[in-house]
Amino acid sequence: MKNKFALAFILVFVAVATVFSIFLTSHASANEWYEYSLPDINTMTVYVDGEIVWYGYCYYDPTPIDDRWRCITTQIATPGLERGGTTEVKVTFMANTNLEESKVKAWIGGYHDDIEAETSLFDVFANNTYTRTLNLEIPKDIDAKDTYTLHVDIQQKHDLSGIDEADIDTTVQKIANVIDILGVELYDSAHYYGTCTGCAKTFDAGTTLYVDVAVKNRGNYEAEDVYVRVTINELYIERTVYLGDLEASDEDDDEDAKSITVALQIPKNARGVYTLQVRAYNDEVSDTEFRDLIIERLGEEEKEEPREGRVEMTPLITTNEIEVGKGAVYTIRVTNFGNSREDFVVSTVGTQGGCEGACTGWGETIINPQSFSLNPGESRIVNVYLAVAENAIVGEHTFSARIENGEEAKQFSFVANVTKPKGRLAPDLKTILMIVGIVLAVAVIVLLVILLTSKKSAEKTEVEESYY
Repeated sequence: MKNKFALAFILVFVAVATVFSIFLTSHASANEWYEYSLPDINTMTVYVDGEIVWYGYCYYDPTPIDDRWRCITTQIATPGLERGGTTEVKVTFMANTNLEESKVKAWIGGYHDDIEAETSLFDVFANNTYTRTLNLEIPKDIDAKDTYTLHVDIQQKHDLSGIDEADIDTTVQKIANVIDILGVELYDSAHYYGTCTGCAKTFDAGTTLYVDVAVKNRGNYEAEDVYVRVTINELYIERTVYLGDLEASDEDDDEDAKSITVALQIPKNARGVYTLQVRAYNDEVSDTEFRDLIIERLGEEEKEEPREGRVEMTPLITTNEIEVGKGAVYTIRVTNFGNSREDFVVSTVGTQGGCEGACTGWGETIINPQSFSLNPGESRIVNVYLAVAENAIVGEHTFSARIENGEEAKQFSFVANVTKPKGRLAPDLKTILMIVGIVLAVAVIVLLVILLTSKKSAEKTEVEESYY
């Protein structure tokens, strides 16, 4: 009986080993060699975005030579790198010896710039298991047609033996929908700054500012009906231009990128530092760039007409954290220190776009009061209530409030840090009406059942009474 059991066990083991061998042959890439001294690193496993992709180990194999270890590595799967995303690389290993000041490094070869990450130095002790996690930022413009190798090394001050490095074949996945602003160039009749960063972009008031915008589709599908919007919120300037369709990235044609020039007229009375916002978008995706502008008067500085008295405007609440679908209040204190009555008009700008799908804007504002007057010595608080749309994109949004006082005006920038709902959102009116309708329908059905049951009971009682 024991012999039969042993024979059955051997047959099962051979069958399982054969199936596993076939699986490795068809799904994995293996490599093996011998070490003739105790390997420094005994085992190593590499995970990419939570999935195991590579494994290596060494075991003692003294036949036919003493002090010999056989080492085997196997790539189990081919990980996909997502362009413009972050790839998590987790490394688990065990050493046979103590190793001081070690580190784990991961990098991708084949791209023209460095794509790498490494840990800080740490000590390794024999027969202990260590796990380290690294994040690799994958560039947006990495070519999906090329092949790349993910290298993972356990490094120390001297060369290591055993399973201390992995070379993993990868593929590049194209993102379904993404557009990218490649460059923003600014110039007028007297100045040109191109795409320089950190330079003082100074322009003259009263002139035409030209903004060259280059946009590329890096997604896997065609980006239809792309627009470019250029805005200077503080000056209440905004212009939107239709760019057109952008073909899918990595196609044979060159229609995945286009350029367009947007012209803005700078007011004659503009003066100071302003923020230029460039946004490329369609109904599905968007990308935004910012540039700082210095606007100066053309020619000699004009003398300002003296004003009677003085008006002071002080923003009090300028930043709020707001959940989508909710609102918050921003405040400005206006004080008339002059000797005459002053009239004020308040308006806002900058809440357009910034939401998912077809929308008119990421938020709406209500101003109270929108217009008012102050006698000498009087002060008033202006409240700007911001309601964030249900489909607003999570993140930082900015908008501006403008207070006009005669021929003068001041702009104030406000920040809304839009966050996801912390709790369950209250049902809207449509949902409430639907729930009420369902409850009423159930109530009517229950009432009908009760009436029918009562009627049948009454009829049965009448029959029984007539029988007796």
